[in-house]
Amino acid sequence: KAITAAALLEEGLLQPGDQVDGLGGILQLPGHVIRDDHPLGITTFQIALEQSSNVVFATQARRINSRKFYKYFRDFGFGIPSGIDLPGEVRGVLKRPDAFDNTTQYFMAFGYELTATALQMLNAYATIANGGVMMEPHVVQQIVRPDGEVLGKIKPQVIRRVIADTTATRLTNMLIGVVEQGTGQLARIPGVLIAGKTGTAQQLEDRSEE
Repeated sequence: KAITAAALLEEGLLQPGDQVDGLGGILQLPGHVIRDDHPLGITTFQIALEQSSNVVFATQARRINSRKFYKYFRDFGFGIPSGIDLPGEVRGVLKRPDAFDNTTQYFMAFGYELTATALQMLNAYATIANGGVMMEPHVVQQIVRPDGEVLGKIKPQVIRRVIADTTATRLTNMLIGVVEQGTGQLARIPGVLIAGKTGTAQQLEDRSEE
């Protein structure tokens, strides 16, 4: 949802205080139903993020051209290797626009129909925290001999600007609201402003095998 919010803000389609419709927490699609754990009616974009409304993000994401929507996810590092200095990195799964069906964009808006590594998630949120600029991730800062001689240092490397710094600031403030009064309050620390976002997942329960 943070990536979808970034796209909507950057494209000028929504501002935090703009009204959106949570449809009472149920969005009926052909063959699918999208539901919210915290049903909303008419509310603000800010509250929709704070309460993690799948319905609002699904409906609002369709306002963005599919190719542009895909590009935001790619630019935030999904579906491509990060280039970290570790072996075995996978790129994850991100559908190209020509593979989108009638519901793909609805579900991508809140994190379904794609896969991502923990590092990709970390790098995406670090990009928001870094004013919209993505940096190349590393696990090693420098190489030092036992006697203290520095053999090499890794210099910070900018990959690309993903969103404007003003958009990143606006989104960061929205994510602070998630922790201060939204679904992320378990992460709240009095006196410390923390930006965060809870996740959405379906769990398979009581599965029996025949």
